[in-house]
Amino acid sequence: MDIDDEGRLKNVFWADPHSRATYQDFGDVVTFDTTYLTNRYRMPFAPFVGVNHHGQSIFLGAGLISSEDTETFVWLFETWLQCMDGIASKAIITDQNRAMKNAIAIVFPKTRHRFCLWHILKKVPEKLGSYSSYKTGMKNALMKCVYDTQLVDEFEKCWDQLINTYNLHANAWLQSLYVEHEHWIENENLADFQSFNATIPCISRSPIEKRFQELYTNAKFKEVQQQVHDIIDLNPKLHKSDGAVKTYMVEDEVCLEEFTKLVTHFVDFSDKDAVAKCSCGLFEMRGILCRHILAVFRCNDIKFLPEIYSLDRWRKDIKRRYTLIHSSYDGGDQRADASRYSNLLNICYQMITHAAGSQEHTEDARTKLYAMIELYRANQEPPSMTQIGSNIDSMVKDTTVDGSREVRSPRVVRGKGRPPSLRRASRMEIDMRKAKAKTKKVQANGKRKEVMIF
Repeated sequence: MDIDDEGRLKNVFWADPHSRATYQDFGDVVTFDTTYLTNRYRMPFAPFVGVNHHGQSIFLGAGLISSEDTETFVWLFETWLQCMDGIASKAIITDQNRAMKNAIAIVFPKTRHRFCLWHILKKVPEKLGSYSSYKTGMKNALMKCVYDTQLVDEFEKCWDQLINTYNLHANAWLQSLYVEHEHWIENENLADFQSFNATIPCISRSPIEKRFQELYTNAKFKEVQQQVHDIIDLNPKLHKSDGAVKTYMVEDEVCLEEFTKLVTHFVDFSDKDAVAKCSCGLFEMRGILCRHILAVFRCNDIKFLPEIYSLDRWRKDIKRRYTLIHSSYDGGDQRADASRYSNLLNICYQMITHAAGSQEHTEDARTKLYAMIELYRANQEPPSMTQIGSNIDSMVKDTTVDGSREVRSPRVVRGKGRPPSLRRASRMEIDMRKAKAKTKKVQANGKRKEVMIF
């Protein structure tokens, strides 16, 4: 907890043992966002969320914060990192909050930071809807830049064409987007049981599909199967060859809402190790082997799955520590020395993971653990060294509170840029609502006239 000078709660963070253990398996990519007006003090709720091997969202800790400035986010990120044993995520996805971006650069300097594309595109109607050409070509041109370009040069050319065609040089929002376009990114227990006991049949005789069936959870195998199904109409053509590396051109039909368009992808394939890379980037973005690479494998008579395409995070046969931990949000006294506790806990988790595999090992471990408890209890150090309770590190004195100290209620927070009730609509939004209502009224009158005629 973070307390102000008056003893009031400023910020608080919590994560249970289940979340901490889950992070070790699925902490490679994390999303972070804040929500408003969800508690009596109007403190923004800030959850850390990941994705497990079934494609489900998983909780990795959360905070309630008093402000959305850089200082507060630094406190939250440092506390979260400390709770996760100092292991930073490889990538973090957020909205375009400037304070978040600054704090991530300070606390996670080696973590790849990307903006959520869904958040960006949600603002498009508000930022560009007032242009007369918005619905007659501008929107489609913007979507083409985002989704249809595969190379940096293609994006640059497409973006320049968009800006010049619709005279958008003065649009500050688009200018800010372009400056930060490198940050863009596109937007269990029962599942474990089903993955092991309800096998999804293969739809082909491909040994590669069979291998994915053996390794992956049902949810992820379904995604692989969709790619296997879609290679039927693909016919890769050799584009060029450079030593052991061949480049194939693969034409594919992509369905977007009501129409279909032809897209050309390029796949680099190595004869040496059967490793391939596709310009569509599906494997890099979603961890699923794309149909274009599978089609190239078929052309080269590849019957085995290169290990590089078998990701541990989607596998069902790996024992994951967090599944053995009971989730609990019960509080406890702060620890005086979390370092030794955390180290021993990690060692115990490894032992438990192996011992729980059989009844014999479980009983053996139980006997030895009770013997160790009696041994260390008889030679226990003074109580000041160790206290039984939470495993949250208390070494950072300015972010924790002595259990005997009274903590006062936090102040009511005013959300950044948002009043406590419904926000006031802009002039453009009001005009758009009036135009929409007028259109509906005209359509309704037309229907009444038709009824009267008949």
